[in-house]
Amino acid sequence: MTDKPEILVERDGAIGRISINRPQRLNALTLTMRHGLEQALEQLENDPEVRCIILTGVGRAFCTGGDMKLMRDLMEDNANDTFEDLIRTGARIVQRIDEMDKVVIAAVNGPAVGAGAPLALACDLRIASESASIGFGFMRVGLHPDWGATYFLPRMVGPSLAAEFLYTGEIISAERAERLGLFNRVVASASLESSTRTLAGQIAAAPQSILADLKRGLRRSLSDPREQVLEHETQAQLRAFGTPDFREGVTAFLDKRAPRFKKNNGTREGQS
Repeated sequence: MTDKPEILVERDGAIGRISINRPQRLNALTLTMRHGLEQALEQLENDPEVRCIILTGVGRAFCTGGDMKLMRDLMEDNANDTFEDLIRTGARIVQRIDEMDKVVIAAVNGPAVGAGAPLALACDLRIASESASIGFGFMRVGLHPDWGATYFLPRMVGPSLAAEFLYTGEIISAERAERLGLFNRVVASASLESSTRTLAGQIAAAPQSILADLKRGLRRSLSDPREQVLEHETQAQLRAFGTPDFREGVTAFLDKRAPRFKKNNGTREGQS
């Protein structure tokens, strides 16, 4: 009997799911796992049936970052090229999550530390269990933060708190992380699966072309001037006006029923 893959990919209707599956090492990432995670994201991003993606860990942890035994071996072997591959793969993973049109939800089932912390922050939403925590302990092992930690964290908590968390590697409880906006909500551990699935279902039922424009707009709003943000909103609204989803939304509202948006809904009426 073969062991299960260390990166599990599943699809339940319109919801894709990626699980980091190395619970005996608290889902610490090897190079093979990083490549597997990158491939899993690409697979679900390109699956036309998938409309929302859940990313989680198996066992007691979400992800505890890089495998320190692997790091020691690379250091002793002077394996600079392998180490660079490892780091660049992490950068590509968070960039893919950030840039893809589909919404990615992190179901943070336990500690998200080291690389696991910015991996969670790269996702659009984070639902955490009461046993979850988050921490950026790179400095504690003599490494510079990566996986977008210096990009995502200041945008969420501001530069001062980001500096404190990155300089000290402090472990942040689920309760405090929720107060700071690092976690969207914290739920009982037994409810994490159902709560995340419910949220993913709501997002999967939404008009996907609008979600894609909205995700791009939210990201751009953090850096673009006001005029460009307003223009993005205007162009997105003009694109939405001609879609079957807009007609369905208006009709459903007037009929006092829930809308039924179609899977492939980015095409304006009269276009192929």
